[in-house]
Amino acid sequence: RDRTGNPNAGWWEAIDAGPRAVAARLNAAGVDGGVLVQAVGPHGFDNSVVIDAAMSLGEGWRAMVAVDPQGPDPLVTLAQEASRGATGLRLFSVPTPAVSWLDSEVGVALVEQCGRLGLGPTVCCLPEELDAVERLVAAVPGVEVAIDHVGFVPVGGDDEKLVSLAAHDNVIAKLSTGVFDRGAVGPRELLARLLDLFGPDRIAWGSDHPQIHDRDYTELVALVDEALIGLPAATQAAILEETTARLWF
Repeated sequence: RDRTGNPNAGWWEAIDAGPRAVAARLNAAGVDGGVLVQAVGPHGFDNSVVIDAAMSLGEGWRAMVAVDPQGPDPLVTLAQEASRGATGLRLFSVPTPAVSWLDSEVGVALVEQCGRLGLGPTVCCLPEELDAVERLVAAVPGVEVAIDHVGFVPVGGDDEKLVSLAAHDNVIAKLSTGVFDRGAVGPRELLARLLDLFGPDRIAWGSDHPQIHDRDYTELVALVDEALIGLPAATQAAILEETTARLWF
């Protein structure tokens, strides 16, 4: 049972989602490593699996954890996870709660804690919470905050929410496979739009595999490769590697 209401529930049973299998697929497609993100659906806020997986795979891998914002002391929990090797925090708010906590005292405190601990925070929420995200990033201008799946906004279509967010220079756009799938335009036009809004140093690519497993991993890489055709080498490097390295490595 998926705890988040994900319509793709049970994805972890549809494919071998173990760390060695995932790493083998990435390596076969020319990807040397990456950030493993806490799967809240199956694991909730127990980050043991993702931290152990990153540690077992070695230097090219990092763990991004999630903590319960309604828990007894989320700041202490986050510090403990950092001491275990986590380098990122995912502020996970799916499904959308009745009252957003992202820009509340606890949401701001968690991002501030990330700044003190050297963790890279991301927000995973649906479009209706992006106003709260904007208030959050405005409250912590000194900490870079990545927006997972660019807030599930259709880039190149009704994407005015991204225009507002991009005005804050501490906002990073997470460009996942789903962003291409939901885009109102093709891959090259979509990336051009994100570059106009954020610039190359504020875009980080991620496949969202193994949650996305409806096609071979090489196809996920081919999708971003198509979007990058003709762009300067420095721009490609920023999107594929350097922004990720800055935030989570």
